[in-house]
Amino acid sequence: MAHIDEYIQNIVKLRAEADELPEDNPGALLRKINLLTTCLMYIGRVSSQIDGDYKRKYAERKYEQAKAHREAAKDKAASAEIAVKDLRQEEADLYQNMSRWRNALSSTTEELHALKLKLKIDFQQGA
Repeated sequence: MAHIDEYIQNIVKLRAEADELPEDNPGALLRKINLLTTCLMYIGRVSSQIDGDYKRKYAERKYEQAKAHREAAKDKAASAEIAVKDLRQEEADLYQNMSRWRNALSSTTEELHALKLKLKIDFQQGA
């Protein structure tokens, strides 16, 4: 997991700093948007890595399942499923993590859009 821990530390730090800023001050709002934009970059990197981890685990499970199916003397499908039980659990854990980071990416993007719209409206109203 290349730099994932570092990225997550940066996300937490940037998010905490952004959350401290008020949204009723245009300068602070602009700073918050900049912090969350940087945060979004790191979230994207983590999400991408986790997606890849999930896909690799899926490929490993499919390979092991096919191998077990081929090697089983009888009840091939059941034998193959039993052989990959632990891999299925690991795959499910990675899928859960992948969904979590995709949701974080999506919700942060939506939050940024809302903040940018607020900033635009504030400027139009002369705040």
